[in-house]
Amino acid sequence: MARTWVWPGSVGFVFRQLTRIQLVVDLVVAVVFGALVVPLVYGDGVPGVILVVSMVSALALRRLSPGLALMIAWVGVIVQLGAGMVPNLSNAAIPAVLFASGAYGVRHARWWGLASAVLGGILAGYYTAYILMKENFVGGSESIEAGTRTVILFGTLASVAAVVVLALSWTVGLLVRTGRRARAEGRQRYLAEREQMAAQQAMFALEERNRIARDMHDVVAHSLAVIIAQSDGARYVHRGNADALGGTLETVAGTARSALTDVRLLLSELRHSQGDGPQPVLSDLGGLIEQMRSTGLEVHYLESGVLIPLPTGQQIALYRIVQESLTNALRHGDRRSPVLLHFHWRADALTVQIDNATLPPNPAAPSRGGGHGLPGMQERAALAGGSVNFTGPSPANAYHFVVNVHMPAGTVRSSAVRRDTP
Repeated sequence: MARTWVWPGSVGFVFRQLTRIQLVVDLVVAVVFGALVVPLVYGDGVPGVILVVSMVSALALRRLSPGLALMIAWVGVIVQLGAGMVPNLSNAAIPAVLFASGAYGVRHARWWGLASAVLGGILAGYYTAYILMKENFVGGSESIEAGTRTVILFGTLASVAAVVVLALSWTVGLLVRTGRRARAEGRQRYLAEREQMAAQQAMFALEERNRIARDMHDVVAHSLAVIIAQSDGARYVHRGNADALGGTLETVAGTARSALTDVRLLLSELRHSQGDGPQPVLSDLGGLIEQMRSTGLEVHYLESGVLIPLPTGQQIALYRIVQESLTNALRHGDRRSPVLLHFHWRADALTVQIDNATLPPNPAAPSRGGGHGLPGMQERAALAGGSVNFTGPSPANAYHFVVNVHMPAGTVRSSAVRRDTP
C-alpha cells in the first residue's frame, strides 16, 4: 500500500505506508551506517559531510520513497565527483537504494533506478580509473598518451563491472517485487475462489431448503387432505356401521403414520447434511391412486405409448406433481366428476395430463391466497428438465382445471403397454 504525496512543482514522489517496525529498522540501519562512514570522510571537510548526510538519508528513505532516495543519492555523488573525493564506504548505500527502487518504486522511479545503475556504473568506473592514474602518475616516467590509454582501458573494465553490480542490485529488487506481486495475486485468487465456493455452498443450501420445503408441503398437504376427507366420510356415511368406521379409521391412522415418517425424514435432512432418503417414484403411483380413491375421489388412470426409462430425479418430480394435483382435486375440485390421469409415453418425452372438474366460483366465498403448490410443481419440473403449464377453470372448458407436464427422456424401452384402469 502506498500514499502519493506530490512535491511542489512538476516532480511527484510516492511515499509508501510502512509499519512502525519498518521505519525504526530503516532509521537504525541508516544511523549505524553513518557512524561507520563518518571517520572515513573526516578530513574531506564540507563535501565529506554532504556526502555522508546524502548517503545516510538515501539509505533511510529507500523504502519510504525510492524516488526521493535516488535523487538524494545523486546529490551526494555529484558532490563527491566535484570535490574529487575518492570512492569510499559511503558509496555502499547506492546498491541498497537501487534495490529499493526496483522492489518498491513506482513506474517512473523504477526506470530512474535502471538509468542510474547504468549511468552511475559508467561514471564510477572511469572516475575510479582517473583517480588511480592521477595518484600513481609520475611526471616523465610515463607519457600522457600512455596514461590516457591506461585510463580508458581500466575505466572500461571498471565501468562494466560497476554497471553489472549496480544493475544486478536493481534486477534483484525487481524480482523481489515480481514475486511479491505474484504472491498477492495468488492470495487474491484464493480468496476469490473461496468466496465463490462459499456462494456455491450457500446456493446449494438454499436449493436444498427449497426442495425440503416443497417435500414438506406435498407430504403435509396431501396427508391432511386425505385425513380430512376420511374423517368427513366417517362422520356422515359410516354412522352406526362399526366395520366401515374401523376401516376408515385405519386409513386415517395409516395416512397419518406415513406422513409422520416422511416429516421426520425431512426434519432429519434439515438437521444433517446427508444424502437424500428414500423418495417415491413412478412405481409407487398405484398406492397413491388407491389412497386417493379411498377418500372417495374417483381417479381414471390411463397409460399409453411405449415406456421409456426415466432418471430417479425425474420420477420423483413426476410423482410429487401428480400427488399435488390429486390433492388439489380432492380439496378444491368437484368430487362428483372423475379425475383423469393420463400418462402418454413417446420416444423422446413423457407427457402427463391431470384433468379435474371444479365448482363454479362462488362470489360470496372468501378467496384463497396464492399458495406454494402450483409454483412448487413448476420448480420441480424445471429442476428435472421439464415444464408444467396450467389451464385454469372457466366457462369455456366447463370449469376444468388441467395440469400438463412435459418431461423429456432418453432411450426407448422395448416394452409397449396400454392400460386403462377405471
